[in-house]
Amino acid sequence: RRMMAGNNQLCIRRWTTKNVAKWLKEEGFCEYVDVLCNRHRLDGITLLTLTEYDLRSPPLEIKVLGDIKRLMLSIRKLQKQHIDVLEELGYNSDSHVGTACPSVASLQGTDWFCNGEVPRDYDGAITDLNGDQCQYANGKNKHATRRLDPEYWKTVLSCVYVFIVFGFTSFVMVIVHERVPDMQTYPPLPDIFLDSVPRIPWAFAMTEVCGVILCYIWLLVLLLHKHRSILLRRLCSLMGTVFLLRCITMFVTSLSVPGQHLQCTGKLYGNVWAKLQRAFAIWSGFGMTLTGVHTCGDYMFSGHTVVLTMLNFFVTE
Repeated sequence: RRMMAGNNQLCIRRWTTKNVAKWLKEEGFCEYVDVLCNRHRLDGITLLTLTEYDLRSPPLEIKVLGDIKRLMLSIRKLQKQHIDVLEELGYNSDSHVGTACPSVASLQGTDWFCNGEVPRDYDGAITDLNGDQCQYANGKNKHATRRLDPEYWKTVLSCVYVFIVFGFTSFVMVIVHERVPDMQTYPPLPDIFLDSVPRIPWAFAMTEVCGVILCYIWLLVLLLHKHRSILLRRLCSLMGTVFLLRCITMFVTSLSVPGQHLQCTGKLYGNVWAKLQRAFAIWSGFGMTLTGVHTCGDYMFSGHTVVLTMLNFFVTE
């Protein structure tokens, strides 16, 4: 009791690490004297401004929850006894230092949830730490949601990229058409499933109809989405990259015609200009039979499958 009285009589501003050590022993925290006083040299002022977050986080990192809470309660009692010192240091007398910064005084009297979040009907502001963090009343930090930059230049660049890749793909399809294996020499490859199921003439056209419907749904999603610029450039980047890989597989490996119903033979184009005209016809018609485009030789890597899969993922996910 005499030691406690001596500590109380001495102004907390003049407390040294020895006085803090005495106070800790009086409060029953002997095991933390070495950490707080010897290693980190806490004096009276630093003890007074200590927060629960300081106790939990490095370099202190106290692991025992009960000790954290009890030590914080003792510190708050000490803060209450030295309100005048806190005010001189710039802390509001109505708020606890352990909760957050001085500007959180408006939160006093507000009921906190046990996880440290404020109720939804609270309209006040929580202190901003380092520009991108908020500190709760229990001393924990939460990163604030950052605003996503649309970066329109990246979107424009990705759109240009996908259009160039589509044009290049159309030109590769023209070259591949010249190398279609002869059906008499290389008949269609055997397929257990397709050979056992009767052919449905309208099935291929229906896949293109499904693709068009998915495209319109995607455009609607894009129009109504908050981050439409980001979604558009992601689709263009992924679609362009996959179609570029498709060009490589088509050019390297030429498969035989998949079915007897397809009338495909190698077709030679007279010059480069004729090839470019054919490539432009494929590019402008999106490579679909619905627009009158008929291609041969691009069976190694289905462009229809790529488009349907990509649109389905972007619409659903």
